[in-house]
Amino acid sequence: GIFMFGFFNEKFIAPLITPSREVTSTQIIVDPNANVAVGPEPKIIIPKINLEIPMVYVDTIDENAIQNGLENGAVHYATSPKPGQNGNVVVVGHSSSNIFNNGKYKFAFVLLNRLQVGDTFMMNYNGKRYTYKIFERKIVKPNEVSVLGPTGRTATATLITCDPPGSNVNRLVMVADQI
Repeated sequence: GIFMFGFFNEKFIAPLITPSREVTSTQIIVDPNANVAVGPEPKIIIPKINLEIPMVYVDTIDENAIQNGLENGAVHYATSPKPGQNGNVVVVGHSSSNIFNNGKYKFAFVLLNRLQVGDTFMMNYNGKRYTYKIFERKIVKPNEVSVLGPTGRTATATLITCDPPGSNVNRLVMVADQI
């Protein structure tokens, strides 16, 4: 019974409520370098996968605090710099395929695997927009915490999610330079 419910959830229910698995050619941001008015609310914007969600800043690396933050958007990892600062800004997001997970952002990074080296994303922070260009894409084990540290470049951002979506087997890591 449990196996059948899991199969039913994965094949029939999750596709109806997850974001489209197709990347469209219509982007939510036409020009990432355009001078755009930015509101005070922190966001992450990934045009290629039509994603614009809140960024949640938690002041601790406690697992429960991070999980609670993930229910409200992508989470900035507390020990990393903020967007616009030198260092490696680390952002984590859910890529669940389980309808019973909490929060309306459980599918936030489910299409992150569609990004390639050279793609861009933006982060709004304190009324400014920071643009990043991906230079590295890799899959690591969950215990490989080196991805949370410095990259050897001046100002970078790292996006992290589960891989494959909905599992805890690996982590998909996208590392980008601030441009």
